[in-house]
Amino acid sequence: MKLYWRILNYYRPFGGRLSLALVLLVITIGLNLLKPWPVTLMIDDVLKAPGPLYQLSGWGPALGLSTAAAALAAAVVVIHILWGVFNLVTNYLLIDIGLRALLRVRTELYAYLQSLPLRFHDDRRSGDSTFRVAYDTQAIQTFFNRGFATILGSVLTLVGTFAVMFKVSPKLSFLSLLVAPALLLAIGYFAGRIRRQTTELQQEESDVLSRASESLTAIRIVKAYGQEESEQERFERECEESLGANLRLTLTNVTSTLVVGMVTALGTALLLYFGALEVQEGRITLGELVLFLSYLAMLYAPLEQLSYTAWAMEGAAAGAQRVFEVLDTANDVPEPKKPRRLKPGPGRIDLDAVTFGYQRDHPVLRKVTLTVEPGQTVAIVGGTGAGKTTILSLLPRFYDPDSGTVRIDGQDIRTVKKASVRSRIALVLQETLLLNGTVRENIAYGRPGATAAEIETAAEQAEAIDFIRSLPHGFDTHVGERGVKLSGGQRQRIGIARAFLRRAPILLLDEPTSALDLETEAEIMGTLRRLMDRPTTVIVTHRLSTIHSVDRIFVMEHGRIV
Repeated sequence: MKLYWRILNYYRPFGGRLSLALVLLVITIGLNLLKPWPVTLMIDDVLKAPGPLYQLSGWGPALGLSTAAAALAAAVVVIHILWGVFNLVTNYLLIDIGLRALLRVRTELYAYLQSLPLRFHDDRRSGDSTFRVAYDTQAIQTFFNRGFATILGSVLTLVGTFAVMFKVSPKLSFLSLLVAPALLLAIGYFAGRIRRQTTELQQEESDVLSRASESLTAIRIVKAYGQEESEQERFERECEESLGANLRLTLTNVTSTLVVGMVTALGTALLLYFGALEVQEGRITLGELVLFLSYLAMLYAPLEQLSYTAWAMEGAAAGAQRVFEVLDTANDVPEPKKPRRLKPGPGRIDLDAVTFGYQRDHPVLRKVTLTVEPGQTVAIVGGTGAGKTTILSLLPRFYDPDSGTVRIDGQDIRTVKKASVRSRIALVLQETLLLNGTVRENIAYGRPGATAAEIETAAEQAEAIDFIRSLPHGFDTHVGERGVKLSGGQRQRIGIARAFLRRAPILLLDEPTSALDLETEAEIMGTLRRLMDRPTTVIVTHRLSTIHSVDRIFVMEHGRIV
């Protein structure tokens, strides 16, 4: 129940629209209840009592046969048209509300995933997170449109239908409810199974998406090592497991539908039998029996709908649970309770007895203490796994140390806004990550809102302007996913241009040339030295050729500065 209330909270901002939709829903249900009456009046007041004049239901003017029949036929059309219009508007409003709530939860989940630290993403497959954003969030809309709205409409229909049925025949009305306990038992029995099997199916579908995403992202490696068949077999296994889960859920759904259909058919048969006896004994008219049977269908349809709705809500609950599982994940790199901006400064860096491990019981850094003075360029070298890149990851607060303190310009970075820390840092990675956009958009990522002139100046400083102008559309050329349409050196120059545009007082370089050939490395290093001219710079590298001109070199071994 707590889960359902939590889902409903996403609909609070749409209270006005919801109120209007509920009013229209009541009118729609009222019109639906009027549908059988023209037929009843035709049978009881026109066909059953032939004469020159007819008074429908004992009121109104006396009418001739053709006029009475035409009036009732017209009433059928008018009622259906009005019902159709109100039903259309009601459904549109309800779907609109559901989609707006979906938009709200989807953007909230995506934003929270963006805010969670890298430790969270390190432990998860990106495909699973993508599946939760794209598909699991749809449970919020399903819960409302196939759950709340359907339940409300069904309950109102049940109450209205039963009230009319009771007026026609109390005995038959109570008889029609004999199947309700059996329906409730069926709902309770199948609901738990559907929720479990839906959760299993969504996990399997998430695995399918993750496998496809990982394989296609690494398509060059797959092709280079001739692993196409192997990847296809692994993907097929994932799909087969998803197929099995889907078939199990389908079997449960089909079985539940069969059981509910048999129960309602039994109820209809009982009413048909006893209703015929009531007509024969003169307690109700033939028209009233037709009316009663019409309302019986209206009574059982909402009961069936409620059973399907219960199962749909169980399936939605499974998806919503996966969404809230992420939203309830504690952020172990939280914003401070009273966040403030990092005060302007020249870019001094201090690490004081910092210990950190990606896993709590396996430290990567052990009581590391170092200082980088403003404007100084230092290099951190050491073997693989020594902890060099980890130090760079702590400075922008991608992670927080398990113990010790990281300071920028004398301020503990855990006491200031993360955005304000990161706005003071420019980063050039071993392999520059580019978005699937234009060259201009990728350079401007370093400082959104930069002018075209500033972007071109940054490209000139990075010595990227010549190759950019030679591209088919210059700065407006699309670079492809992850920048596949550019060479490694070109991607790196765009990354450096991005850092130039950033104009940050601290520059972090993580193996900026290790993926390049010696000639390209020499060209890039010349550009990087101009970039390192003013900011405080920390460079991590294996190549000693890149650190001849630095001010200090820290050598690391097994998480310590030696």
